[in-house]
Amino acid sequence: MKNTLSDTLTAALATLPQTNLGALDAVQLMRRFDTKYVVPESWLPQLVEAMAQHAHVLSVAGDVECRYDNLYFELPGDQFLQDHLRGKARRMKIRKRRYASNDMTFLEVKQRLPGGRTSKERMETSTGVSPVLSAEELAFLDQRMRSPHELTARLSGGFSRTTFVDFARNERVTVDRILNAQLLGDSDAPLLQGLAIIEVKQPRPDRYSPIQLWLRSQNERKGMIGRRTSMSKYTVSRLARDGNIAGRAYLATYRRLMDAQSWAGDLQA
Repeated sequence: MKNTLSDTLTAALATLPQTNLGALDAVQLMRRFDTKYVVPESWLPQLVEAMAQHAHVLSVAGDVECRYDNLYFELPGDQFLQDHLRGKARRMKIRKRRYASNDMTFLEVKQRLPGGRTSKERMETSTGVSPVLSAEELAFLDQRMRSPHELTARLSGGFSRTTFVDFARNERVTVDRILNAQLLGDSDAPLLQGLAIIEVKQPRPDRYSPIQLWLRSQNERKGMIGRRTSMSKYTVSRLARDGNIAGRAYLATYRRLMDAQSWAGDLQA
């Protein structure tokens, strides 16, 4: 019987040494530089092989691919989204994130700072991914932003993530696939089928880390495929689900993503 991509990826991941959440504390990288790439899922087994000599794979309760569920909050006028679409140097995201592997949920404040650094602060919450913010959550947000009481839940979604840790470089690489998203009140739907999103998280920019050298070595880089992008999963989800969004540059980028999705589908046909 022919192996599926998931079978091949599982076999590749089984060759890597594993690490756990406790060891991951050494590379939390709550203040870091993030670099994002989009690749076809069909590249992933070869990506794992390229990482094998350098990285451990995170295992939680025996799973090396873990499901994350997100709920994003917005200010009136979609301020967070508009800041991103305009390329504002200082911008913010507020979300609740549930980790299915251990059933823990955090309220997270993620900020992009001038110079390209990313800062993330979070608190564990007992309310799950509820769209209603508790008094404790509002107090946490009040220390980090103006008018948190104006926040409303806007978009939900999720993905499956595999995390690689290069302890020598103090670097984490996450690979997200099987994405889905919906505006609150709308139907859920798959997102970027056939594609995976890679995020390289580093304490300082390093273009010569093994993952980035491997990406640049791929002969099949095409359009957005295998090249750095600043588009976040939240932005992609909003562009895919909300036809009323303006932002000419990002709509053009989104069309290139759709071209990449079509090309990835042809590779797997």
